[in-house]
Amino acid sequence: MLYSDFLFIYGLLPITILLTFLDRSTEYKNLILVLTSFVFFTFGRPMIICLLFLTIIFDYLFGLVSGCGRKKWLRALGFLCSIVMNSSLYIVLCWNSLFKNFGVEQLTFAKKLIPLCVAFYFIKGISYVGDVYKKRISPEKNIFCLLTYMVSYHFMVVGPIVRYGDISDQIRRRTITGQNLNDGLNRFIIGFAKVMILGLSFEKIMTAGLNLSELTPFGSWIGMFAFIGNIYFLFTGYTDMALALGTLNGFKYKENFSPIHLSGYVTGIVKGFNKLLIEFFEDFLITPFKTDKGKYIAGILLSGILIGLWYGFSQNFLIFGLYFALIVIIEKLFLKRILDKLPKIIGYIYTLLAVFMGAAIAYFSSLGDFMRWFRALFGIGTDYMWSGNIRNKTLSYLFLAIIGVLIMIPEFKNTIKSQLEAFSQKSDKNYAALRISQTVGICLLLVMATAASITA
Repeated sequence: MLYSDFLFIYGLLPITILLTFLDRSTEYKNLILVLTSFVFFTFGRPMIICLLFLTIIFDYLFGLVSGCGRKKWLRALGFLCSIVMNSSLYIVLCWNSLFKNFGVEQLTFAKKLIPLCVAFYFIKGISYVGDVYKKRISPEKNIFCLLTYMVSYHFMVVGPIVRYGDISDQIRRRTITGQNLNDGLNRFIIGFAKVMILGLSFEKIMTAGLNLSELTPFGSWIGMFAFIGNIYFLFTGYTDMALALGTLNGFKYKENFSPIHLSGYVTGIVKGFNKLLIEFFEDFLITPFKTDKGKYIAGILLSGILIGLWYGFSQNFLIFGLYFALIVIIEKLFLKRILDKLPKIIGYIYTLLAVFMGAAIAYFSSLGDFMRWFRALFGIGTDYMWSGNIRNKTLSYLFLAIIGVLIMIPEFKNTIKSQLEAFSQKSDKNYAALRISQTVGICLLLVMATAASITA
């Protein structure tokens, strides 16, 4: 099941909210969260999900071992065991297609589990035991609290990667207010609209432009930019929905995305996109070695490799991770100082082109397909500038694409927000009109997103 599924939005979610209000105790709320999360996951393969839940027992034990006191080797052993167990299960359950190269029959449940993004589940287990090992938190003695943290569907499908220390107090005590419901529902609907309206609009243009059987210069350029837009709105949309679900259940999570500012160059975009995942790898592989330049650079490279493989266990994602890691290193060593001295437009163009090429590395699974697309950018091997299909798709979704591009620009959003706030503060009448308009707008977004998901 996904956040955007009808069964979840109009079935499981409202039932969960209603059941949560039947008792004020946090223990009851946690029980409802665990039970509804189990229902959420059983739409994969129930027996496999049960096996995943069993890993909680092992991570619970590994956490106790990692927090056992002065025996550093024993604490390190607990952390290592958690890494080995979670990483192995991630590879076997999510990317078992690797084994076909070794004559091993593919497991039958991979395609059912990949949409659940159980990578977030496994990395939460590693982060919990790792934080205990580094003495950031104490080992959890109550396994039900750890169970609530591990299986909550709020951050399972797309993140954010919530660290146990950030919400352990909330698991034990939290309240749900009317403001929680209002803020949570508004953000959930906005996220739903991002995915189903803007994300799918960019996907239509992307599919037409990057059709390998009909590559054109215009299609190659516009198609790859559409792919970036598609990824942006899928990621931010599902993240909004995840954070909204937490708010509806009384949780407060850290934001997992920072607005795009080209002035920060590629390093700024890398740190702002899925930033809690980046912070996780920084904490364990980069920050501890800041005083040693060689180890620091090696940590960035290793983090890039692991993050790339985390997104996709394949050759192109390995190169994708290395590509961005190398750019970050080069910017830190000297390129940022050079770009800061040049006109801003040069830095903006460099950043856009660097991200553009990185997106292409992630999109194409083979070097041959990548090279065909790269040559098509300059008209090599193509018969005409654009095809009828890409022209029709671009014109059909041009209005939504323009809206999407404007939303991606922080300065535009901030200007609109400040203008609306200034308007609402002029009088009570203006404030009431704005609030009514916002409510109507949210309802329209829900209707439009629902209609888009039906026709998708």
